Amino acid sequence: MSQPGFGPIMRRRVLRANAGAGVQVLQNVGWVLAALFLGARHGARAAEVLPELHSAQAVRQLTAEQAGGHYPVRLRGVITFYDQALFSRFLQDDSAGIYLGDFPTPLELLPGQEVEVVGTTSPGEYAPIVSPQTVTVVGAKPLPEAKPVTFEELASGTEDSQFVEVHGIVRAAQVDPFTHYLLIDLATGGGRLALYATNLAPAQTRDLVDSTVHARGVCSTQFNRQRQLFYIRILVPRPEDFLIEKPAPAAPWSIPAETIGSLLQFTPQGTYGHRVKVVGQVTYQQRGNMIFVEDEKQGLLVQTRQLTPLSVGDRVEILGFPAQGAYTPTMQDALYRKVGSGLPPDPVAVTLDEALKGTRDCQLVRIEASLLDRASSSREQSLVLQAQNFVFHAYYQAGPDAPGLGALANGSRVVVTGVCVIEPGSDWRAGEAWRAKSFRLLLRSPADVSLLAAPSWWTLRRVLWMTAALGVCVLAAFAWVGVLRRRVQQQTEIIRQKLETEAALKERYVDLFENANDIVYTHDLEGRLTSINQAGEHLLQLRREEILSRSIIELVVPEQQSAARQWLEQVLKDSAPGTAEWDFAAASGQAVRLEISTRLIEQNGRHMEVEGIARDISERKRLERELLEISNREQRRIGHDLHDGVCQQLVGISYLTETLADRLQEKGADESVEAERISGLLNTALTQTRGVARGLFPVRLEENGLVSALEELAVNAGNLFQLQCTFACENPPAKVDNPIALHLYYIAQEAIANAAKHGHAKQVYLRLEPERERYGLSIQDDGAGFAPGATRPTGMGLRIMQYRARVIGATLEIDSNPGQGTRICCVFSPVEHAFETKPVAAESRPN
Repeated sequence: MSQPGFGPIMRRRVLRANAGAGVQVLQNVGWVLAALFLGARHGARAAEVLPELHSAQAVRQLTAEQAGGHYPVRLRGVITFYDQALFSRFLQDDSAGIYLGDFPTPLELLPGQEVEVVGTTSPGEYAPIVSPQTVTVVGAKPLPEAKPVTFEELASGTEDSQFVEVHGIVRAAQVDPFTHYLLIDLATGGGRLALYATNLAPAQTRDLVDSTVHARGVCSTQFNRQRQLFYIRILVPRPEDFLIEKPAPAAPWSIPAETIGSLLQFTPQGTYGHRVKVVGQVTYQQRGNMIFVEDEKQGLLVQTRQLTPLSVGDRVEILGFPAQGAYTPTMQDALYRKVGSGLPPDPVAVTLDEALKGTRDCQLVRIEASLLDRASSSREQSLVLQAQNFVFHAYYQAGPDAPGLGALANGSRVVVTGVCVIEPGSDWRAGEAWRAKSFRLLLRSPADVSLLAAPSWWTLRRVLWMTAALGVCVLAAFAWVGVLRRRVQQQTEIIRQKLETEAALKERYVDLFENANDIVYTHDLEGRLTSINQAGEHLLQLRREEILSRSIIELVVPEQQSAARQWLEQVLKDSAPGTAEWDFAAASGQAVRLEISTRLIEQNGRHMEVEGIARDISERKRLERELLEISNREQRRIGHDLHDGVCQQLVGISYLTETLADRLQEKGADESVEAERISGLLNTALTQTRGVARGLFPVRLEENGLVSALEELAVNAGNLFQLQCTFACENPPAKVDNPIALHLYYIAQEAIANAAKHGHAKQVYLRLEPERERYGLSIQDDGAGFAPGATRPTGMGLRIMQYRARVIGATLEIDSNPGQGTRICCVFSPVEHAFETKPVAAESRPN
């Protein structure tokens, strides 16, 4: 089975292409025929053993599918162009030129080097190529003779990778900022291509535009992803491969100017293809793309890449290459320079018929029309206009910061000024009857559109729309009336159910409110009671009318009213503790202890009143006091027993042990040392037992009062906790009731223990001093302290301290900061007849 692409037609093409190198071509053809023969004979084994190709032409004759089979290749030829930056690596042998793929290792080659390439075929992105495996420089060799070609031959793609020669006129020349090559735009044979040249002499690069040149180089095609050619470039390998046949005029701006109307007119001595100069007045500019100019009779489209800004009305000289336009000549690859300024030219008022005649092509005109519609893209706005039942467009190229065309209603009558551009169509014929297919206007600014008359608001379309909308509204109104009627019925039923539910809830709420065991009340922000239930009337033994509008502070016993006012201020600031205990005076004169919890009621973000629940805890307080008294009596009994019993026995045992140690020592017995040690341990135990006894019940408190007991506590605490404890009292109270003194003693004892154990204090100061009508006992330490509110008190120590303070009607305040120690202050009344209760606002560390 023969492989496709290697039949008689292919052999004839190979023989014709290699007429100058017959032997090499015959060898390659022989290899190909041998491969075909082996493929027909051995079937599937042909795909495993492929013939080696020895000419570039043999590779080029492969199809893309065949080249993808990776035929082995061994070529020997000369490098015609090599530049890794351009991804251009071309080799040409005696048969043809070929493109080389990526080299396995980096290698720098020069044009004229003869190399041997071993590799495989590849389909490439346009034509088959060789993927090198090894490249060996074997010497030097002259570049092949360049083949003269036409633009049509280059455009066919058959000359891809070949060393060719072209002639033409330079249209533009500039240095490519990416490749740093001199990029020359060459017009040749009705087409244009690009020359890439480098290392040219200064004389070769000066004033290239409009010069006639010929160049030798490698034809390099550019193609799309569908393997289709769309651009041609010639890669010039050496400076000597670029020759100037006819230099451009030395002073191009000094050539005589021609009129716009004379361009492309018949002249016996025409110079088509070279630059000419015209002079005109600017009517329109798109920087870097085109400008329109006019002289006294005609307009001209000038295609230019120059970015020099111009103003409408400027007079300019233009150097460019005349070319055929859509209807009138254009100027391509032009340069311009400003030679004067002037007023913008007056537009020519034209009718639709005059615009379609084509005599005003590229000229500034003015025409009346009706606005049908408008559209806009990212940078261009367009108007759809109508004149005498003919529709045309006007375009405005707006910059990113330029104003738009403004708001124009469809149907407006406008006057539009712009450059007229003819679209002749394909049915041109001679004679006065011919008219262009269409035309468009290029607007220079929003001022080129002037409103003549706004459209009438009452159009047939709007009348129909309004009639339809009115009909829909009437139908919707009837439907809505029906829906509303049904909704009213549903809502009426819902409202009735809600009213019944609310009445039931209100009745239940009133029942719960009135029959609650606790007092439930509200008062305003001034403290005046606004509501109270039956429990409040019962406990306070007052009628509701007597209670309401009175301040809650007036109901507190007189001794606690001052502290109660401070508590009320905290409640209104939402900073009060969760609960507070106060004694309320009933109508019978008996005090009732109430535990109160409160909350602020807000409406629309404002505090309106306070809601409170008060529980009678008089009996609970009495029981708690009795339990505490029982505990104190039990501590006192145990302390007495330890002091009078155990301590006395330990004294006797210690005396006997000391006597025994003395006798053993007199006899010289070794056991005397053990006896002395036992005696020392007994003395230590005796001291510790006495300390425990004094801690359980301070004997000195009963004998000498609170001041003496606190002095002894300071001394014993300093010895026990190894810290400096100081007590100060300059104005001691005349008398402190024993129950109050005992609770104060235990509060001080607990505070000192906390300072030593938890605060690791070194110094503790106890101070007893008057504070208004009362006395204050403060315990200050220099320990670690803690952040207020950082922890909740979880131990029993602080809770018992707070409870003891409440039992004796005292206030306990705790002030502490990290690293600044802790201060505990208990403000009390020395006698039992006036107890105050104030909530403890400070947090404390756990015990």
